[in-house]
Amino acid sequence: MAGRLGAPFVLALLTAPWVSHCAHEAGRPAPAVKAVPVAVSSREGPGTALGAAPLGLAEPPAFFSELAARARSLSEAPPAPSRQMELPATLRDLDYDGYRKVRFRPDRSLWRGQPGSFEVQFFHPGPSYRDPVAISTIEGGKAQPLPFSSDWFSYEGLAKPPPAAGLEFTGLRVHAPLNTPSYRDEVVAFHGASYFRPLGKGNVYGLSARGLAIDLGEPRPEEFPCFTELYLVHPAAGDELIWILGLLESRRATGAYAFRLQPGSPTSIEVTAELFLRERPLVLGLAPLTSMYLFGEDAPNRFGDFRPEVHDSDGLSLWSHTGEWLFRPLRNPEVTTASSFRLDSPRGFGLMQRDRSFDHYQDLEARYQDRPSIWVETISGFERGSVRLLEITSKSEAADNVAMAWVPDELPDQTLRIRYRLYVGGDGVASGPPVRAVATRIGRTERGARFLVDFVGRDLQGREGVQVVVSGTRGRVLEQHLETNSFVDGLRASFEVALEPNAKDAELRAFLKSDSDVLTETWSYLWQPKE
Repeated sequence: MAGRLGAPFVLALLTAPWVSHCAHEAGRPAPAVKAVPVAVSSREGPGTALGAAPLGLAEPPAFFSELAARARSLSEAPPAPSRQMELPATLRDLDYDGYRKVRFRPDRSLWRGQPGSFEVQFFHPGPSYRDPVAISTIEGGKAQPLPFSSDWFSYEGLAKPPPAAGLEFTGLRVHAPLNTPSYRDEVVAFHGASYFRPLGKGNVYGLSARGLAIDLGEPRPEEFPCFTELYLVHPAAGDELIWILGLLESRRATGAYAFRLQPGSPTSIEVTAELFLRERPLVLGLAPLTSMYLFGEDAPNRFGDFRPEVHDSDGLSLWSHTGEWLFRPLRNPEVTTASSFRLDSPRGFGLMQRDRSFDHYQDLEARYQDRPSIWVETISGFERGSVRLLEITSKSEAADNVAMAWVPDELPDQTLRIRYRLYVGGDGVASGPPVRAVATRIGRTERGARFLVDFVGRDLQGREGVQVVVSGTRGRVLEQHLETNSFVDGLRASFEVALEPNAKDAELRAFLKSDSDVLTETWSYLWQPKE
């Protein structure tokens, strides 16, 4: 029986200013939307299990109920005005490098020298981080506030520390043994709006997760909810996991979050959230992720860059409840674009960094081959809805230009409770069936373009009669063939495509089969040739 993944829509977007609830997010481009229906292949494909045994479900600490009650109460009152710190000139005038020299003193880390695996450091306010975050510990079920102190920081380049009056923390980062038992590495950082950046073993910081996205990819300004309060539950000496609780606020929503973090390969973060709406947004994005894609195999050395590829993630992976996998290579389009993929009761979805070869990046500092993937395993609260992917045209690797979230069709009138688990890491994160699309290359032809897609996986070994199935909407497949690519121990699908008359783009799909057996995920691509 065929499962139906897709019924995607491609939304061609123009740019206009975005408005943010948190000041550091202001200025991102915002879209005006035109929707065009697109068909996607409908078939049942192979499934696979996650690379790590999942944690058993656990209810959040008792304080979470108090936090949820506060979030509900806040939602029933008008939103409080956005409160930003007034910074002294010594902080207000810092540039990016100057702010980076304001460092937390490791010897002042929370729980430093105590039995246990975890310690915590905190972020200082600065020119781009002026939204205060109240931070407390939970000891014996009671919240104990942690007041800001300049004594916890070093101020290289400043004549003297700024006065602490009026200053508050702007976030935190958790440290634990991750890469070696003897050193406590950074595992996750909560800093800015509802963003948090997690790491798995062997990773360097790359893409981010978010608590909530409101009106992602819509013509109206996107709203960025903020974690205004964070709570750290003191783990016992032998605990290998830690609970972090958060209060989320914005103009149209409030929420309580519980994060159950276990570092490892991959790192696991179980998320429980209760959300309350003051107003019904056009789009409520759940389990959102954000990343950067400047260029890859589709356009090597773009912008005259010496590096072959520059990206934190290279594809969107979707796993339907029927078992079908779909992989959408990311793009840096000429026109900002959003795509929506029908995905009812999904098994999971995520942004992947599949390419792990240094030779493909050649960046000694950025280490793009070590950027993490994040896979979202749904637990509850994900029934009827779609995954929305936003790709913003960009010329800078310093700005995130990719965002995605699961968007429910309908919002409840009262509490929305969701649970999901994030897996963060490298090859140990689920990102497709045994045979996957690992590279997409495009070359111009007189009639249109030639696509070369490499498929790699153990299920191709010894197979006979393998065929490539290629189809397109608003595009004609002129020629196709399949050949061995011994350099990656896989098969390369090659096909030439031309646009239909009067079409400006085409939705393309390809997969491999042997007889009636589907061997691979569905490779999906939105081709938008230049004028």
